[in-house]
Parts: sequence; structure tokens; C-alpha cells
Amino acid sequence: MSEERISRARSTQAFGGAQHLMGLQLFVRLATFSTTAIVVHLAGYSAFGVASVQFELLLSTILFLSREGVRNAVLRIDQTDRGSSQPSDQEQRLINAALLPIPVGALLACALYAVYCGGEEAGVPYYGAAMAVYVVAAWVELCVEPLFVLARARVLFAVQARCEAVAVFVRCMAVALTLFLGRQGGDNRFRLLAFAVGQLAYALVILCAYSLMMAPRLGYALHKCYLPRRVPIDGQPPQLVGRRTGAIVGVFVGQSLLKHVLTQGDSMAMARFATNEDMGFFALVSSYASIPARVLFLPLEEAARAVFVRCEPSVALHVLATLARGQLLLGCLLLVFGTLYAPVLLPLVGQDAAVARVLAAYCAYLPLLGLNGFLEAFVHSVASRGQLVWVNIWMAACSVVYVAVAVLMLTRWRMGALGMVLANMLNMALRIVYCCHFARAWLVQKQMQLPRVWDLVPHPAVLLACLTAGSLSAAAIGYIAPVSALTRLVTLAAGGVLGLGVLAVIWRFERTFISAALALRSPAKLNTCLYAQRSATVLPNSGRMLLQNFPYIRPEFGETVADLWAYDQQAVLKQSGSARSYAAKFREIANHAALEMRYLKMSFLSNLKPEVKKEVHLKGVLSPLNALIASTIKIDEIIFTNQPHQ
Repeated sequence: MSEERISRARSTQAFGGAQHLMGLQLFVRLATFSTTAIVVHLAGYSAFGVASVQFELLLSTILFLSREGVRNAVLRIDQTDRGSSQPSDQEQRLINAALLPIPVGALLACALYAVYCGGEEAGVPYYGAAMAVYVVAAWVELCVEPLFVLARARVLFAVQARCEAVAVFVRCMAVALTLFLGRQGGDNRFRLLAFAVGQLAYALVILCAYSLMMAPRLGYALHKCYLPRRVPIDGQPPQLVGRRTGAIVGVFVGQSLLKHVLTQGDSMAMARFATNEDMGFFALVSSYASIPARVLFLPLEEAARAVFVRCEPSVALHVLATLARGQLLLGCLLLVFGTLYAPVLLPLVGQDAAVARVLAAYCAYLPLLGLNGFLEAFVHSVASRGQLVWVNIWMAACSVVYVAVAVLMLTRWRMGALGMVLANMLNMALRIVYCCHFARAWLVQKQMQLPRVWDLVPHPAVLLACLTAGSLSAAAIGYIAPVSALTRLVTLAAGGVLGLGVLAVIWRFERTFISAALALRSPAKLNTCLYAQRSATVLPNSGRMLLQNFPYIRPEFGETVADLWAYDQQAVLKQSGSARSYAAKFREIANHAALEMRYLKMSFLSNLKPEVKKEVHLKGVLSPLNALIASTIKIDEIIFTNQPHQ
């Protein structure tokens, strides 16, 4: 099997498994969304802000700096070999690398706890205890890393989805139960400790769940996943990790530190300069607005990372173009409906106008977040060690600009959570510019034809539909002036009708994109779509026709040389003489192909002489292929008889 064929199989396996991650993230976001209102009511905005910003910053710092570099590095280790009674050499290299975050995380957790304890807030019950529990929970979660890496290497996304779904459910229940137990009049003494208890429950459950689900799938004893063993690497004496992998881990760890500053820079700035209430507002908006980010963007980013790291340039280009167009389509919907209807929706769930304004701005930020996510996945997967250094330098420059703007937003301009969203938008824009520059240079180096910007932009009819829907929505909101619950529901219903109209336009004019996106989950369809793109560069009419009629082509198309040969021959075949000779050649070629009848009819008609094609359409011939060919021959003979000079 060719390298490109293997790349396509891996890409479809990864994107097919991404549906499990999407289901997981949907469950996580819905569970969080349903419990957030209860938690805010029981704990208050201040406690929710401290737990969601300060404590989550502590947790993410320990986890991200300990394991992110290792996770990115092990993706570059060949993961096709598997062991029976014990881990194979390749799997043992994964295990050896995945064990590194456990001791590193323990040291980092102790150091950060010592730093954080010095800033204990006076008058907040169980602040120190809650922080200690968070630190322990972070280390317990790091103990899952060897099992997680093996599950990812075997593309067991379903295992990850089930384990994390159970753990998230237990965390939500633990937080709510602890808050109910801590109620005392108008105060809640467990308002911070509840979040820590929930995080510890999550870590313990996910460790147990991975152990139970991976044990029967490994083929060897579970405890061997936690035993380092030296293995030969590239003909060298037995080693634990290998110098090359160790160097890549070092680069990715440095990059993870910078990326952590970029992704958590808002939390760092808010923890230092914002009030607890502002932190609560921002955390609440992030919880609501992260539903599309976590449900859609994160699974696609993880699947794309798994594809880019070992794929052929043609597959990478196809995946990049498909994801880019999808993000632009989603961005149009969020800009129109998210920014306009967020202030109408949130008061119905008990949130005030300040939160609604921040959420509206966050909807404009989400498309940039998604676009940057898979672009950085591409850069981190294909960049060489030297290129990664320059990536780190650019990220450092972005982090400096971002932190400076965020501090100005919080201290000088007093914009609070809204200012943090605007600073994040600037940050994402700078990172996208660099990633696009890198992707362009990489594709040029691989001698790949770059996609045109207009090919990535949604269809003009879709843009017009979004603009019309936005104008009508703004007019409806201004006319109805929703204040009561009834008027808000009426406004949302009107928005729903407009949204359905825009989706109908997308379905009508974006069939090519939808087919290409669905093809990512099927090796045969991906084969067909990639072949169509290559054909379009040499045979513009043939590539365009294949993409337009993609649903009518058999799934086997692109799997056999005969089908590809037949398609190319039909694409270049033109009627130059009589229709009878053209039909004979067409039948000869069609006998070698397994194409759908509808496609064969369209291909036959498209290559007729213009005057013959016109007469066939005027006659309205809608018969089967054999009858269509017979009618076309008669029409051609009549025209030839009346016009001998032809």
C-alpha cells in the first residue's frame, strides 16, 4: 500500500474517531451548562470566579507544563507495532515518554502550591485546603498519562470519550452535593472546597475508568504500562527515550510554556489585576461560549494533529482547505446569530446584561479561536526542530503583545471581562497570520498548488443570506424590544426561523464542501475527492464535474485503476466527428468503469458538440443512457444532413 494511501486511511480513522470526542465534548458542555446556573446561585460570582480562574489556572499549569510537550512528541513515534505478552519496543518508547509527566508533575505541583499558599485570601473559608486538594487532583490525573497515550496511539477515541464522560458526570455531582451540604443561611462555607472535591473525584474516576477499559485491550498486564524499560532505538544501544525524541520533547516543553502563557494569559492577567466578580463574569461567559469550542473545535484539532504528523502533502492540503472553509462558514453563523441573540437569551437563564455583552463579543472571538487551533496543529505537526524554535519566538512576541494589551484593558481602560475578550481576539489574529505564512511556505516547498482565498470563502449566496438574516434580526430586535420573557421567546423564535433559512441556503450552495467534509470519515470517498482535486488542475471540467456530482459516484470509485482510467478518458473525450463514432468510443470506455448511470449521462451530454447538445436539451430527452445515445445519434444525423458543411 502506498504512503499516500496509508495517509488517507489514517486521516479517515482519526476523523471518524473524532465523532466520539465531539459526543464527549457535547456531553461535558451540556453537563457544565446545566450545573453552572445552580453552582453560581449556591456559591456566588466571587467564589465561582476564584475557582474557575485562580484554581483552574493552578490546575492547568501543572497539567499543561507536565504533559503537553510529551504528548506532542510521542505523536512522532511510529505507532503501528503492538506487543502481545509485553509492550513492543515502539509501545515501550511511548510508555517511557508518558511516564515522565508523573515525577515532573509532582515537583511542579509542590512548587506551585508553595507559591500559591503565600497569597491566601483572608476571610475565604477552606481556601488553603481547597488549593491542596486541587494539587493532589492534578497529580492523580497525571497518573493516567501512560494509558491515555496508548489509547491515542491506537486511535481508541471511544475509550477516551467514555472515560471522560463518566468522570465529568461524577465531578458535577460532587460539586453540587458539596455545595448543598455547605449551605448555612445566606452563606456557603464549602463554596471553594466544593470545586476542589469535584476535581479530585474527576481525577480518581478517570484513572479507574482508563484502567478498567484499557486492561482487556492491551494484551499484557496493566502494571507493565507503568514500568520503564530500555529498548533499542534506530540501531543504537537500548535507551529509555532516545536523544532525538528527548530533544523534541525539550522543544515542545518550551513551546508548551509559551503556549500556556498564550492560552492562559487571560487567567493570569485577571488573577493579578481583576476583581473576583470580574473573574466570575469572564468564567461564566467562557463556560457558556466554550460549548462550540469544546464540542467542535477541540476534537477536530486533535484529529487534525494526528493526521498532519504523518500525512502526505496532498492529504494535508485537502484537510487544511476543508477545515478552513468550515471555520469560515461557522464564523458567519456566529457573527450573525451569536452576537445579536446572546443578549436576548441570557436573561432567560438568570444572567444580567453585563454577562450578555461579554458573551456577544465572545461569539466574534470563537471563529478566530477555531481557525487558529487547526492551523497551529498543522504547524506543530510538520515543523522541523529548527522551525519550531522560530515558532516559539513568534509565540513569545505574541504573548508580550497580548499581556500588555490585557493589562491596559483591565487597569487603564477598566473594560473588565470585555477587554479580555478583545485582547484575545488580537492575540488569535497575530497567531493566525504567522501560521498562514508558515503553511504557505511549506506547501510551496512541497510543490503543492496553493488554494485561492476565494475558494475558501463561503458561496456568495451564503454570504448574502447571512447579511440578510443579520439585517432582519437587528430590525426585529429593535422593533420588538424584548424585555419580558414572552417577547424574548418571540425574538428567539424569529431568529430560529432565519437560522433555518440560512442553513437551507448553505445546504443548497455548499454541497461540494459538505461532500468533502463527510469524505474525511471514509477512505473511499476521500480517495475520490482527492482525485477530483488533482484532476481539476489538469482537467478543469472533469474535476469540477466530479465534485458537483460527488453523491452519485459509487463508493468504490477511486479504489481501482480501471475506474480512474475510465474517468480520465471520458473527461478528455469530445465529439469531434459524428455522434455515432463519439458514442462508440464513450461506450467502450464506460464498459471499464463502475460509475452511476446519472453521472454517465451527464458526462455523455457535457462533451457533445454545442449545437447537438442544444437540440438534445430542447427535445427534453430524459431517457435511460442507451435511449439517450440513440436519440442523440438521430439528432446529430438530422443536423449533419441539413448542414453538410459540418
